[in-house]
Amino acid sequence: MPKPKNVIIMGATSLIGPYVCSRLADEGFIVECFSRKPKIIKCSSKLTFRWREFDIKNPGDWHAPAGVIIISLLPLQILFQLLPRLKKADQIIALSTTSVFTKIQSNDRKERNLINCMISCEREIIKFSTNFKINWTIMRPTLVYGAGQDNNISAISYFIKKFGFFIVARPASGLRQPVHADDVAQAIVAAINNKDASNTSFNLGGGETLTYLNMVKRIFESTGRRPIIIYLPSGLLSFALYCFNLVFQSTYSPALFYRMNQDFVFDFTPANSILRYNPRPLNNKKPDI
Repeated sequence: MPKPKNVIIMGATSLIGPYVCSRLADEGFIVECFSRKPKIIKCSSKLTFRWREFDIKNPGDWHAPAGVIIISLLPLQILFQLLPRLKKADQIIALSTTSVFTKIQSNDRKERNLINCMISCEREIIKFSTNFKINWTIMRPTLVYGAGQDNNISAISYFIKKFGFFIVARPASGLRQPVHADDVAQAIVAAINNKDASNTSFNLGGGETLTYLNMVKRIFESTGRRPIIIYLPSGLLSFALYCFNLVFQSTYSPALFYRMNQDFVFDFTPANSILRYNPRPLNNKKPDI
């Protein structure tokens, strides 16, 4: 794969960022990492990165140099705001989510509004890239986990370690495909200068399909604890969450309980064929959570 003149990672300190950095270092790319709070990321000895402190809300007069590859790990809404500064890029690889399919019918109005905004941003990114003859690729992973920093698997693990039990909405039969952040990073790097990956989007699921209940049991196993799972109707759980939000002034959505019984499964055959995407299963021995 020919190396581009330069790669810019926007949102380099995000969950997936360190894995992208590591893989690009192994490939010998020259990379500039943009982050509001730069930090050292340990990669291989081939590391040829430059760090730039970059405040997205105040980007100054910065514009992407001609011929650069942009890897955006930013929320789509933020990337959308930066589009006028990316006119000279050769390629934009943007991170989205399969939630644009699964949450569009959410019972939570705020969630629906957010997803509609993300869908609009995807369309605008495609329109912008097409107008300026920039190759674009959109990655949509499912339930991303890794390094104990995600709000999915790691959040469940944290709750289990702290309280020793977990609550699910009976029967918690919705199917899930947890995907490791490093597998998403592999797909992103594989899309660079890949003509077959240009001007298309990919759904990225994990290497194993589990019911929500079995996923929780697998996380219990990873903590070395015997599964203690409390089964409650989703309606009762929603009321309890409503009370919790009032007391602690939090904003958790009751829709998360209803989703425990919804299937979120996606075909990633195109990613396997074009990007050689072969994701790992959720390892109950050492799931990196």
